[in-house]
Amino acid sequence: MEVEKYIGTSLRIELVDGRQLDGILTVVDPFGNMLLSNVWETSEDKLDSALLRKRELGLVSVPRPQVSKVLIESRYAR
Repeated sequence: MEVEKYIGTSLRIELVDGRQLDGILTVVDPFGNMLLSNVWETSEDKLDSALLRKRELGLVSVPRPQVSKVLIESRYAR
C-alpha cells in the first residue's frame, strides 16, 4: 500500500496498549514510523474502565511497533 497518498488524511491509530490517536497524517518515514498533527488521544480511565478520557496532544510521533491498527476516514478510503 502506498501510504504517501494518505498524507494530509484524517486517521485513527489504535496502539498496542489500547489507546487511540485521532489526527492528520503528516509524515511517514521509510521504517513506517508516523508523524501526526492535531492529535487527540482517547484512553480508558485507569480507575473506571467504563469511562473514556480524551486529551489534546498536538504533534505526535508514533513508532511503527506500537501500532495495532490504522483506520482511514471513510471519505478518503479508496
